[in-house]
Amino acid sequence: MEGSNQAARALVLVVLAAGIAACGRKVECTTEITAGAGTYKATARGEGEEAPIARNALRDACERMCVATKAPMLDACTARCTVDVGAAKIGAKTSCTP
Repeated sequence: MEGSNQAARALVLVVLAAGIAACGRKVECTTEITAGAGTYKATARGEGEEAPIARNALRDACERMCVATKAPMLDACTARCTVDVGAAKIGAKTSCTP
């Protein structure tokens, strides 16, 4: 019993240490969207987890596409774009570097 408690404590410490390390690391994500005849690129930077920063880069690239195509409702176009990228209706590539 005592050995498994020590193992569990060690695991918790490792997970916490990894979480703390991720919180302070700087991340840069770039998304490139290809839709129709255009390519739209955006970069987002931040600290912490990669996923929210990647979502910001995607949203910004979608917004650039919507502005360039003169969408009448920018927020609706941006939201639809992010959904369409997730459904693979629009081609997009996101890469992140620490």
